[in-house]
Amino acid sequence: MAVEFIFLAALLDAIDGRVARALKAESKIGGQLDSLADFFNFGIAPIMMIYFWQLNEIERLGWLVVILYTVCTALRLAKFNVLQDDLSSDDGETMPIWTQNFFVGVPSPVAGIMVLSPLYLSFLGFDMSSFLMSIACLVVILSLLMVSSIPTFSLKHLKFKVPRVYLISIFLTFVLIAGALSTFPWIMILILCAAYLLSIPVAIYKYRQMERTL
Repeated sequence: MAVEFIFLAALLDAIDGRVARALKAESKIGGQLDSLADFFNFGIAPIMMIYFWQLNEIERLGWLVVILYTVCTALRLAKFNVLQDDLSSDDGETMPIWTQNFFVGVPSPVAGIMVLSPLYLSFLGFDMSSFLMSIACLVVILSLLMVSSIPTFSLKHLKFKVPRVYLISIFLTFVLIAGALSTFPWIMILILCAAYLLSIPVAIYKYRQMERTL
C-alpha cells in the first residue's frame, strides 16, 4: 500500500503543473510547495521504507546511506528551482530553449520510484535479505545521479511530431503497456526502470549533439 501511494504521488506530481496552468493558478509559492512535497514524497518516504525493510540490518552504514539519499534529494530539488529561475530570468542570459527538453541529473520522483526496485523484486518472490550491500550501492548510485550534471530526458516540454501513419501503432503500444502494468505491475515497473537507465546515455549524446550545433 505504501508503494502504491508513492506511485500516486508521482502521478500527481506529473499533472499538478498542468492543472495549475489550466486553472491559471501558477505562483512562485506553489512551485516551492511542490518541491517541498517532492522532498517528503520521494526524498524521505521511499528511503525510510527501504531502511526499515532491509537497510537497518547494516546499522550505521544503512543510516548513513539514508542520510546521503535524503541530502542529495534536497540538493537536487534546490538545483532544479535555481535552474527554473534561470530559464525564466529577465537579465538577457536565459538558457537556450532546447535545454527545456532535458533535466540536469535524475529527477527526484524517478529516483524515488527506482530506489524501491528491491521491494518490487521481493513482491515477485525474490529473497533480498542476502543483497543488503547491493541495495545500499543502488541507493548511493541513485543519490549521486540526482546531484550529478548528467542530462536526462524531460517529458514535460519534449515535443516531437509523429507521422499519422504511426499513430495507430503508438496508440496500441500504449494500450499494451497499460494492460501489462495492470496485469504484471512489478515486472513492468522494473522494465521501465531499466529502460530509463538505458535512456541516460542517449540523453547525454543528444544533449552534446545539440550543444555542438550552437
